[in-house]
Amino acid sequence: MQANEFLQLADALPESLILLSAEGRIIAANKSAVRFLQIDHDRPPDCFLGEFTDTNPERLEAVLRTWSRSRSAVPAALKWKGENRRYWRCQGFLLTPATKTEKAQLVLRCIPDKSSASEFSALNRELERQQRTLRKLLDSRDQLAKAHELALVTLHSIGDAVITTNSRGEVEFLNPIAETLTGWNTSTAQGKPVDKIFNIINEVTRQPAVNPVARCLTEGRIVGLANHTALIARDGTEYVIEDSAAPIRDSHGEIHGVVLVFRDVTGDRLARRQLEYLAQHDILTGLHNRHYFELQLDHVVKLATRERSRYALFYIDLDQFKAINDTAGHAAGDSLLTEVAHLFASRLRKGDILARLGGDEFGVLLNNLPMDALDTVARSYVQALEGFHFNWDGRQYDITPSVGIAIIDQATVSAAEVMREADIACYTAKREGRNRYHLYSADDESGLDALGEMGMVNEIRSALVNNSFVLYTQSIVAMATDTNVMSEVLLRMTTGTADVIPPAAFIPVAERYGLMPMIDQWVVRTTLAQLQSNITRGLDHTYSINLSGSSFGDSEILSILKSTLAESPQLARQIMIEVTETSAVRHIEKAIDFMRELCSLGIRFALDDFGTGFSSFAYLKHLPIEVIKIDGTFVRDIMTDPVDQAMVRSINHIAHSLGKKTIAEFVENEEVLDYLREIGVDMVQGYHIDRPGPIH
Repeated sequence: MQANEFLQLADALPESLILLSAEGRIIAANKSAVRFLQIDHDRPPDCFLGEFTDTNPERLEAVLRTWSRSRSAVPAALKWKGENRRYWRCQGFLLTPATKTEKAQLVLRCIPDKSSASEFSALNRELERQQRTLRKLLDSRDQLAKAHELALVTLHSIGDAVITTNSRGEVEFLNPIAETLTGWNTSTAQGKPVDKIFNIINEVTRQPAVNPVARCLTEGRIVGLANHTALIARDGTEYVIEDSAAPIRDSHGEIHGVVLVFRDVTGDRLARRQLEYLAQHDILTGLHNRHYFELQLDHVVKLATRERSRYALFYIDLDQFKAINDTAGHAAGDSLLTEVAHLFASRLRKGDILARLGGDEFGVLLNNLPMDALDTVARSYVQALEGFHFNWDGRQYDITPSVGIAIIDQATVSAAEVMREADIACYTAKREGRNRYHLYSADDESGLDALGEMGMVNEIRSALVNNSFVLYTQSIVAMATDTNVMSEVLLRMTTGTADVIPPAAFIPVAERYGLMPMIDQWVVRTTLAQLQSNITRGLDHTYSINLSGSSFGDSEILSILKSTLAESPQLARQIMIEVTETSAVRHIEKAIDFMRELCSLGIRFALDDFGTGFSSFAYLKHLPIEVIKIDGTFVRDIMTDPVDQAMVRSINHIAHSLGKKTIAEFVENEEVLDYLREIGVDMVQGYHIDRPGPIH
C-alpha cells in the first residue's frame, strides 16, 4: 500500500495509526499519529520507530517479527519516550505480506490507556446507599449538606465516570473520570444538554446512538446502553463504553434528574477480541487451530449424513520436519511451518478449511469434492512443496508432504472415525515412500499393528484386567499461603517389564477406541479408596481427578460416586473433578447435566487447559465451574512473550470477575512464579512447585 492510500483511509480516524515496514521504518502516519509522535508536518516521516521508544532494539525486533506473523492485532508493551506518550497502549498486525517484488507492511495502532478498575455493580450499590442516606436526611438541612458533601467526595474517588443532570437533561456535575473521558470539565459543561457532552455512536454502524438520559427521563426507569457503543471525546478520542442511567427521585417519587454512570472497556473489548481470535487460530501460522477444525469436521459429518453430500479430509504430515527442527533449531522449524502454511493456503478452493492440527500436521476439509477431482486436488497439495527450498542460516533444506485422505459421506460414523482413517491413510502414504497421497481403504487396517495402535489397545485392556494402572499426584499450591491445598491425580500405565508409560502414549488411543469410560471408572474407584484410607489415618487432603468428555453422564461413574458418598459424605469436599475446556464445550448439554448432578452431592469442578480450545467466555456462565486452570502453553513463556502475558492477565481477570479461582500450570521457575503472584493468580502448579510422584 502506498503512503497516500494509507493516509486517505487513516487520517479521518481518531486513533493513531502508523504504516511500518517489517524492519520498523515509518512509511506514513495519520494526523493523530503525527501529533502523537510530534513529527514535522512539512516532511515525510522517513525514520525508524525505535527513535521514539526506549525499548531494547532486540526486544523491538522481536515485537516486529510477532506483528509480521499475525493478521489480527497483537498487543505489545513499548516504552515510549516523552511524558505525553508514556501511558499509550499499542497493538500491531500484518497489513500486507511480503511478495517477490514488495516488502511486508505492518500497521501500528496506539490509543491512550485510561481503563477503569471499578465494577459497575459496586458503583450501583454505592449509589443506592447514597440515595437511601439522602432520603433519611431530608428533614435536616445541616445533615443534608453533609451527605451532599460526602456524595461529592465519593463520586470524585470512585473509578467509574459519573455525570448528573437536572430534569431537563442539562449537565450539573461530572466527576474527574467523566471529565477525563469526555474532555469536558464541570464548569464548562454545566447547563449544556447532556448529548453535547456525552456524544455516543454505534461503533459498528458509526451512527448516533440513543442517549440513555432522555429515555430515563421519559420512562422513569434505569436504562442501559446497547452493545457496541462508543463515546467520542471532545478531542475526537474514541472509547468503547458500558453504562446505565438511573433517575434521581425525591422522597415523593418525583424525578429531579438523572445520574449517568459509565466506564471505559476499550482494553477489555480488545482483549476479548484477541482471545476470541486465538480460540480459533494457531498463533504461529495464523491458520485455524485443531479445535476449530474438529468442530467444523463434526458439523460436516452431520451434514453428510443428513443431506447425502460428500466431503473429503486431507491429513498432511511433513516428512522431514523433525530432522530440520532438530538440526537447525525451533526458530527454523517455526519459520518453515509458516512458509508451508502459506503454500498450502494458496491451494484452497472456496469453502475449504485449512488448519494446523499440531506440530507439523495440517488438515484440509474439502467441501463437496467430486470423486473425479480428488486426484487432481490431492496432487496439488503434494506438488505445493515441489521445488520449494527452505533457506536458513546459509543452508538449504528440502521438505515433502505425505497426505492421507478420508471420504466423508452418508456412511461416515463420526468425526473421530474420519480423523482416524485419514491418520491411517497418511501413515500408509509414508510407508509407501512418502511425498505422495493415499486414499483410505479398509485394507489399510492391516498396517495398524505396525502403527502400534492395536498393540496399545491390547496393553490398555490388559492393564484394566490386571490392575496395571498407577496413580501419581502433583501438588497445587495457594499463592496467598504458600501451602499445598490440593493435588492433581495423574495416570500412568505399567507393562509386564515394569516400564511406566506416560498418558500421552495411551490416552489418545483409548479415546479413539472408546476405552476412556472404563479407565475413568478405575481412576475414580482408586482415588476414592485412597481418600477413605486418608480419613482412616486422620488426613484431610483434596484430590483433583481428570475425567474425559466421553465419561460425561456415565452411569457407572455416577453410581460409584453416589454409593461412596452415601457411606462417607465427608469425602465430597475432598473431591474436585477436572474436565478439559474442549470436551466440556463439545458435550455442553451432557456436561451441564453431569456437573449439576455431582455438584448436588458437594463435588466441585475445575475447567482444565483453559485458553487453548474455547469458543466463548459465555460458556463459563452456564458451567458450574469453581476453578479455571490456565493452560501451561501460555504460562511457560510468559516472561518473554507479550501475547502470553496478555492471555494470562485476561483469563485471570475475567475468571475473577465471574467469581472463579485460577490455577496456572507449567510453573517452571521462580521468575514466572513471582510474575503470577504479582498479577493475582490464586494457585500454581508445575515442576518448580512439585514433580509428579506415586500417590501416597
